[in-house]
Amino acid sequence: MTARSATDITARSAIEALRAGVPNWAAIRLLETDESALSQDFLDRLRLCGPTLREEDQAEGFVIAGAFGAGKSHQLGYFGVLAQQENFVVSLVPISKETPLFDLARLFAAVIRAAVVPDANDDVMTAVMARLHPKSDCYEALEYWTMAEMQAGRLSSLFAALLYLIPRRTTDPNDHARMARFFAGGKLSLMLAKSWLREAGAARLFDLKPVREAELGLQRVRFAPRLFRAAGYSGWCILLDEVELIARYSPLQRAKSYAELARWLGSDKEEPIPGIVSVAALTDDFPDQMFDQRRDDERIPPLLETRGLPRQAAMARSGIAWLERRQSRLSAPDEAALRRSLDKIAALYRDAYDWTPPQIEIGERLTGKPMRQYVKSWITTWDIMRLYGETPAISAETMAIDYTESSEIEEVAARSDENGTGKDDGGR
Repeated sequence: MTARSATDITARSAIEALRAGVPNWAAIRLLETDESALSQDFLDRLRLCGPTLREEDQAEGFVIAGAFGAGKSHQLGYFGVLAQQENFVVSLVPISKETPLFDLARLFAAVIRAAVVPDANDDVMTAVMARLHPKSDCYEALEYWTMAEMQAGRLSSLFAALLYLIPRRTTDPNDHARMARFFAGGKLSLMLAKSWLREAGAARLFDLKPVREAELGLQRVRFAPRLFRAAGYSGWCILLDEVELIARYSPLQRAKSYAELARWLGSDKEEPIPGIVSVAALTDDFPDQMFDQRRDDERIPPLLETRGLPRQAAMARSGIAWLERRQSRLSAPDEAALRRSLDKIAALYRDAYDWTPPQIEIGERLTGKPMRQYVKSWITTWDIMRLYGETPAISAETMAIDYTESSEIEEVAARSDENGTGKDDGGR
């Protein structure tokens, strides 16, 4: 493939993503953002990740807010690019029916699937396992921490057993793959792990017992960034998009979601997750809808308290307070920023179609007009000029965001809760 054709494919991919209103990695890498202060704040938090991990603390994340189409997804993606440059594993995941914020185990599985590793084209656990060096100081530090957590009852003995076995089961790569799948959220038979320990002469070193999947979820979340550090990465950057979907959950699921958001953002000081930095994005009218109108701030924490969950209620209050008062709002683009974006996208369009787009106007500037609307109008205009030789008149309508509770989402949530109560298949 020639350099020219490679550029064409990358540019075409970026334009297609921008046309659809969902920027991909190509678009994000080619189009930087104008939020320099926000980006610097993000970099500062990444660089706190190592020191806070050594102190058994978690670097605080933050929440970005903006109108529909204002560029939140693009900003999160740009954060991801910056984090990779800082040698972080990066996971960008939109909250959805399949990745509910209230379900820690399912969300962990989603962020693992989405994880991008710096300078590698493998899935995250394959890359991590390949970079582990059992005789290194980093690996020994991970073993020491894991044994201490196991002895304190905060971590299943299976984690410590697998770290012991990794350098001792080198003849069959499938064994390492099974271990990696367990770290990533998969099941591992305890009978198989016990047989490995017997073969290694270590059957009495580890008392392997079944653990509920719900408990393993938090344990894996706490273990994974330590594992990444042992493999030489700076930490784990987790970017949660479309957090406003939690408005459509039932009250109980919203309660759990607010609590989990507090955990990811680092405001849960009882069970921090050292080694991660998280950023969440949501629509800027979410606080008005959920707290001023639906009064979640008053109704939700007591709901957890009446169910005998005082700690989760406290976490939910923390998550709600964060969404109410600690948002970083994306700035509306001024004329100079719009002109820079127009010029960049015009250059991309030229590379994508080998056609030089003529100069066009930025478009009518209206209060609250989202960046996505500008971008799609520019690309649509050039499409019609290129294909039909005509200059179109573009009109647009603003779509209202649906914040109503959804029974369909609640049904998915219920199925998720049922699945979370099962035991690891190693207990059979």
